[in-house]
Amino acid sequence: MKILLTILLLLSFGVSNSQNFIDGIIYCAENSANEKLKFAVGTDIFESNFEFIESKTIVEVQNAEQRLERISLAKFKESEYLAIQFWLNYKVTHRKLGLTELLIPFNLNCTTPWNKKDTQEILEPYLKVLQNKTKIDLKKALEIGNENGLNKIYFWDIDYEKRRLIWTLKNKLKNNQSKVIKINSKNGKVISEFIEIPID
Repeated sequence: MKILLTILLLLSFGVSNSQNFIDGIIYCAENSANEKLKFAVGTDIFESNFEFIESKTIVEVQNAEQRLERISLAKFKESEYLAIQFWLNYKVTHRKLGLTELLIPFNLNCTTPWNKKDTQEILEPYLKVLQNKTKIDLKKALEIGNENGLNKIYFWDIDYEKRRLIWTLKNKLKNNQSKVIKINSKNGKVISEFIEIPID
């Protein structure tokens, strides 16, 4: 009830004082997001593996040129821009390693278009890892990458490819190129490797 009254009070003043407004909405949105995530992934997994990172919250604003721009929360608090929408950032970890980051969109009335099903679908590949349903977890995938010549891994992700859950690792090379390998999360086999060349 207290949160609702705070939001109604803030809404009655519009977004002229956007910094105070966004602080109140973020407080409300964080509580809402926490409940949605607990419901979607389970309380134990959420409390062990999800960390809300306020400093990485992104705010969509209307800038001085009257264009929409996405900026950090810290930059927003130093600006006079009006908030249009924002995203809460969660770091998802597995055994103290950063597995992925999750951006949850929120409107200025503290609502999000994401429901339980949306959240579960987005997180499904990562939940397989968090629920120990993949033989190859992130630590093992990184070890396989090192064994295959990747010593400057800067990117990793896991997703479905042709119904198989596949790890993708990227390693820095010269000239902004990357060596990419894909690993089967079921048996640890490297199923492909190639050089990724940036497109200007």
